[in-house]
Amino acid sequence: MFTYIKPEFMIHTFTEQRDNVLNDRSLCVARLGNYAVQMSKIDESTFSLSLENAFEGATYAGKIININDTGEEAIALVVEDLFRRMQSINEKEIFDMRENIWKWYALSWLKDQDISLENYLDSRMGHSYDEMPHWKSFEEFMSEDYLSIASTMDIINRYAQTPEECEKYRTFAAKDIVEMRQRHSMDAIKEEFAAKADGYENTKTFGFGIEVVADSRNEARQKLEEILKNAPVGEFTIRG
Repeated sequence: MFTYIKPEFMIHTFTEQRDNVLNDRSLCVARLGNYAVQMSKIDESTFSLSLENAFEGATYAGKIININDTGEEAIALVVEDLFRRMQSINEKEIFDMRENIWKWYALSWLKDQDISLENYLDSRMGHSYDEMPHWKSFEEFMSEDYLSIASTMDIINRYAQTPEECEKYRTFAAKDIVEMRQRHSMDAIKEEFAAKADGYENTKTFGFGIEVVADSRNEARQKLEEILKNAPVGEFTIRG
């Protein structure tokens, strides 16, 4: 989520912007995907906060606030509630679109197995379920098939009902897969660092300077290597 105005700065922002920017347009408080919390001016002491779908123009929730009657702390609670609603709506939309692609993968698998959807559903509700081959879990799908962008685009092309639906899912999947891969990469890095963190914290390092007497750089390097191999030759000084 991109937060442009902190919840505790609503009155401050409104009083600064009510005579310029807010006279012409609303201000984006925060944005997540297609959703945004917007601030709009009503009059010199009143503004509205609304949760909107910036892509479709739909409004999900709103609150009118008079700065003479409401303090920053109370307004911050309203803003944080709108943030939570935005997060919830966005997560549900993402899950629903991923689940639809998962179902398309499952239908493709049934076709490859030459099993009708009706027979498969009957097997899940009957005694033959244990003997019937079954499609993988949603977790397995997400970590394997879905992250293959070529395979996912192919499934969308095959099962989307209209060109508009196809474009909608292709755009969503391309962005979602890139973000998931980035998160997985960062999570892997964090796990590796956390596993070694204790070792890093308990390790002390010291720096020393070593001077050797030599006639050339190569000779000095050779003597340094000999020192490091515990086979010193000639005069040297350790500083530090």
